[in-house]
Amino acid sequence: MTLRAKVGRLAAMTRRRGMLRQAFERLGPGPGAKSRCAVETPCADNRLLEETVRERTAALEAANAKLSSSLEQLHATQTQLLFADRLIALGRIAAGVGHEINNPLAFILSNLEYIHQELQQKERLSEQDRQEILEALAETRDGAERIRLIVRDLQTLSRAEDVGSGPAELAAVVRTAAKMAMHELRHRARLVVECDGVPPVQGNGSRLGQVFLNLLLNAAQSISPGNAEGNEVRVVARPGEPGHVLVEVRDTGCGIAPEHRERIFDPFFTTKPLGVGTGLGLAVCHGIVTSLGGTLTMESAPGRGSVFRVSLPVAGAFVQSPRSQADWT
Repeated sequence: MTLRAKVGRLAAMTRRRGMLRQAFERLGPGPGAKSRCAVETPCADNRLLEETVRERTAALEAANAKLSSSLEQLHATQTQLLFADRLIALGRIAAGVGHEINNPLAFILSNLEYIHQELQQKERLSEQDRQEILEALAETRDGAERIRLIVRDLQTLSRAEDVGSGPAELAAVVRTAAKMAMHELRHRARLVVECDGVPPVQGNGSRLGQVFLNLLLNAAQSISPGNAEGNEVRVVARPGEPGHVLVEVRDTGCGIAPEHRERIFDPFFTTKPLGVGTGLGLAVCHGIVTSLGGTLTMESAPGRGSVFRVSLPVAGAFVQSPRSQADWT
């Protein structure tokens, strides 16, 4: 091969190698090869992503702190509303409780005056006088015990803080609420209570008493006074769905209009005149019952009365509901 031929062949090979190198460069780095950006310094995209993650994390932490503060404020406000509703209920029954206390107090004072006079006037008592004084003392003791029970019921209802949630005797709770509401009921309807024989329910006696007192007062106020024998408020407790006790508060009152039924448990909704109702009673009742894992429902028709159904878990069968009492707000 001549020298010119060898030079031409070498030039051709050089051109082919240059074309192959350009082709490989267009294809990019092969498997396992590191990019120059990764070797020398972090990519701008990675830096931007890290900065975005930091900003989002800080924003989420701030939002979480704000939410926690709002929940604390909501819980405090709810507690105040619950206690305010109890005070409202106490105000509604104050006149009747005064009457209930005045009756036994009157014959306590009368009997004490009689005993004092008898002991002053007679040095030696005959057997008949002695028996009369003993009877007067027994009546005085009974009257004092009646006043003590009324005051105890008031203290139970007006307790500002709960004492925890545990087994509650439903029959005792309903009887206490019935005594407190009797001043509203006695001139409007007969009260029938059938709550014996049911197991204890999970709850707090004070809170449950607030529920049934509100329901009984609402039932009484739905009936016009003057025809107590022709009307009835009936409270019946019986086994409900598995693990629950069902309590019905049924009245023969005026009933609830259809357009009001869907809002009956809304806070501050009331059909009563201004200054008579706050609209908190049923909303608070609904919140208390649902927080205990129960339900509160209502059926009513104008002119045919209403029935409120309270379903409560049996003590020991209770599982904490994921919903809190704040849900009613």
